[in-house]
Amino acid sequence: MSQPQHLTVPQVTGDLYAEVQTFYARQMRRADALDIEGFAETFTDDGEVVHADGGRTRGRAEMTEAMRARLPRYKGVSTQHWFGQLLIEPLADGALGVSYYTLVAMVDGDGLSFQPTYTVDDVLVREPGGDLRTRSRIIRRSGPGRR
Repeated sequence: MSQPQHLTVPQVTGDLYAEVQTFYARQMRRADALDIEGFAETFTDDGEVVHADGGRTRGRAEMTEAMRARLPRYKGVSTQHWFGQLLIEPLADGALGVSYYTLVAMVDGDGLSFQPTYTVDDVLVREPGGDLRTRSRIIRRSGPGRR
């Protein structure tokens, strides 16, 4: 009688966790520095973002255009994105599902303020050179009755 075959899910190692955190640190420093092209490069060519308001951008060109349209909002403002409580799960296709909370601090002439908090679900993939890229991102505003 043969033994049952069990599917094994790869473990998330400390090295992988650190790599993912480093990826986000680099990605969001680009966003905070308003390096729009550099930020877009952290997504796959066909990367997709679904925003909390239901808006959707697909591909780097559309993403860059949408970010440029929002630039006036950041005149005289410094932002810092803070990610925490990363939960990383290997997916069947080799990608990584990453869920985390985000907080955006904004500093202007009036001082420090915070944007609402969000839960973000990303799918990260490895490009042929081994670099991580975001294939998809879903952003949901946190609040009572919301995840």
